[in-house]
Amino acid sequence: MSNKTLNNYSKLQQQIDQVIGKIGLDKTIFLLSSFIDSSDIAVSQPQKFQMLSRYLITECIRVFELNDKLFFTSNIQEYRDARMVCYHLLKKYTGLSYSKIAEDFGLTKRNILYGAKKCEEKLSVPYYYEGFVEKYDLLESTFLQFISKLSPKTEEPN
Repeated sequence: MSNKTLNNYSKLQQQIDQVIGKIGLDKTIFLLSSFIDSSDIAVSQPQKFQMLSRYLITECIRVFELNDKLFFTSNIQEYRDARMVCYHLLKKYTGLSYSKIAEDFGLTKRNILYGAKKCEEKLSVPYYYEGFVEKYDLLESTFLQFISKLSPKTEEPN
C-alpha cells in the first residue's frame, strides 16, 4: 500500500472518530448504513438547509401530535419542546450558527441558543423526561435517514 493511500485511510479514520465523538457510535453506524442503502437527492447547500429545516418541523409536528398552524406561536409545553428539538438537531447535524437557524425560525440567536441548551438539559436526565427523550430519539433517527439521502448538487458540464 502506498503512503498516499495510508494517509487517506488515516485521514478517513480521523474524520470517522470526529463524527463518532459528535453523534455517537450507534448513530454513526446508522448514518453510514443509510448512505449505502439509499438513493441520493441532489441539492445545493442553501436548498439543503431549507429542506432539512422543513422536514424536521413537519416530523416534529407529526411525532409530538401538534397543530401545524400553532407550531411557531403556541406556548404550550409540547410545542416549545418540539421547537427545541428542531433547534438542537439542526445545530447538531448542520453545523449552522445559532444566528442562521434563528433567521429560519424568525427568532433571535438568544432564543435558539436557549432552546437548544434546554433540550440538552432534558436529554441529560432521560429518566425524568422519558417521553421527551423517546420523541427526540425517534426524530433524530428519521432526521439522520433524511440527511443521508441528500447529496451535494453537482455542476452540469457546459
